[in-house]
Amino acid sequence: MTDPLPGTDPLALPARPSRTVYLVTDALDEATLTRRLAALESAQCIVVRPNPVRSASDLVWDVLTAAGKNPVAARTNRMTIDSAWAATAAWLTVARTEHIVVERGHRLSEKEAVRLAELADTVDATLWLIWSSPRDATKMGNALESLGHSRLHGRRGKLPSNGPHRPLRAIYLEDFYRLLPLPDPATSLPPNPDENLAPDDDWPTLPDADFPLFLATCRRRLAADTFDQLNHVYRSEAQRTDQFVRRHPHTLTAPRAGDFDRALNAYLRDERLGPATSPHLALIRLRAIQASLLSRGVLLRWQPASLGPAPADCLPTWLTPATCRALRATVRTDAAAATVLSLHLSAAPDTFSHVLCRNIDEDGHHLYLPTVPDHAVHLRADWAHAIDQSEDDEYPGHRHTTSKTPLPPYAAEILAAQLAHRRAEGSGTRGHLFVNYQDPALAASERTLTELILRTCRRIGIQPHWLHRGACREDGQIGAVPTSHTDWMTARRLTVTVLDDQGGDL
Repeated sequence: MTDPLPGTDPLALPARPSRTVYLVTDALDEATLTRRLAALESAQCIVVRPNPVRSASDLVWDVLTAAGKNPVAARTNRMTIDSAWAATAAWLTVARTEHIVVERGHRLSEKEAVRLAELADTVDATLWLIWSSPRDATKMGNALESLGHSRLHGRRGKLPSNGPHRPLRAIYLEDFYRLLPLPDPATSLPPNPDENLAPDDDWPTLPDADFPLFLATCRRRLAADTFDQLNHVYRSEAQRTDQFVRRHPHTLTAPRAGDFDRALNAYLRDERLGPATSPHLALIRLRAIQASLLSRGVLLRWQPASLGPAPADCLPTWLTPATCRALRATVRTDAAAATVLSLHLSAAPDTFSHVLCRNIDEDGHHLYLPTVPDHAVHLRADWAHAIDQSEDDEYPGHRHTTSKTPLPPYAAEILAAQLAHRRAEGSGTRGHLFVNYQDPALAASERTLTELILRTCRRIGIQPHWLHRGACREDGQIGAVPTSHTDWMTARRLTVTVLDDQGGDL
């Protein structure tokens, strides 16, 4: 083990920071160190505080707690220790964690320290072990330096020549302060940049009149300046809808009316109603879209009576930044990712249970879903015959299915974590994104994913009224027709009917 030399600058030594272990000597147990570590904590620098009362396998829960996860949820899901370590590596990889700092690392055993070193290697991070004890740390340093391989030849035996030796540096506390400085002072930006929420809208209570009378009723009931603002939003939305219909003139004919339903479902979900910052804004947009579509021969009906006392609250997406913040505290990556897809698509798992790893991009920003009703047909005909020509192709941007679905940026980390987890298991691009963990060679069943999503939603306090365990017996409900591509509209009681077969104006 390298001993600290007085006057030696650790920065001047050649090192590979991503694979370096720093053994920080803190024999006096400085009280100021605790405050400094609290200031260092972030997604890129996690601080592990080992519980002094724990079993030999409980270290993973301390690491998960440092990463912002809820270990209680992991225990209720009955995760194995190996699965918990794999999930930890996936979350830290996606978060681009650069430093793993262990406070009071002298509490760790050699085996636990080696396990943390292996985790740091997996996520490409630097491990900092704070040794706050007067005991000699040489024994711990030797175990870390060889990643525990000295056990193969006895404690005093010769280390294997081809063993995975790592650079280990013993430094003093002042060197730790210089090597890992404090971050810049806090600014006025929110803690999570992807959660820039718009301020609460100041719209008054809007009338519940249907779209033919909505604008006229608003003119009578609202103040003049408020109506002018509403009218501006209404007219702008109507113009956007006209442009959308002009982009899909061929889908309004009778043989391809189903294509227009899917296009309208995606347009409302991804562009207009789903991203609306408030229910009132979503209601104004919906009424303008209904009026504009009617002039083009398309009737978009909304039946809010079955949505409760505040039906407009169901129009925007249920996958909000606050929901994703709660899902990021989930330990199981498959539970969080499946819940994200179900809430965003407002769909039962039969729509995405057979999604492959290639059907989602590396960053989790886009999902590629099949547009055909048969789950077995996931491939486009123009390249399905050449599927075996590029076995080493791991880039999901190629050879994906046809329907490109954008996902909210604040949910990207969750999906990317599940993809990283599956890649670490050796899935490649052809493996399923969700698998049966009792038999990873099989895809996860719809029933298993449904139970997983319902348990996760119950834990974070969400009740998706459209997702249930039994089969739908009534027309128009989610799951009544397999692989429905209008589940998002169905969950909001929206239905579309093409009145004019020629697609002309009324």
